Amino acid sequence: MSWLRAKLSSRDINNDAEDTEELVLTAEENNLDGLNLSQALAAHTAWKTRLSDELAGANAEKLDIALLSQDNQCELGRWLYGEGSLKYSQIPEFNMVCRAHSEFHFCAAEVVIEHQSGAVEQAKSLLKGKFRQASNKNQLELVRFFAVAKKLL
Repeated sequence: MSWLRAKLSSRDINNDAEDTEELVLTAEENNLDGLNLSQALAAHTAWKTRLSDELAGANAEKLDIALLSQDNQCELGRWLYGEGSLKYSQIPEFNMVCRAHSEFHFCAAEVVIEHQSGAVEQAKSLLKGKFRQASNKNQLELVRFFAVAKKLL
């Protein structure tokens, strides 16, 4: 798991560089009590594209702010509030990923709120700044929790 140690030791959540490195995991490494790490990371990474499309007017769907702001509606959120909470709530890294995940959804909703209220430049600024940092932290904390829970560090 050298990729994981390198990712955790060198990841700067404020880095503006795009995160294009793809994780290559075995099926066993990728699964934690029903949570698929690669799928959870990909689903949350896809939000940057969805939000960018929203700001560019290229999003066919109208994003529901009430739903987007809830951190228990996506697959990861359901797992965190369900199976994850039952088995891992005593692990500090679990609580860190829960906070990061909640902040991620809050920031995503904030981008949409600003855009839908006509504050397009503010929405763009949030997407490139606060949302990007929240997204990076969400990914980092998820990987960190996953490693601790699987006793890989």
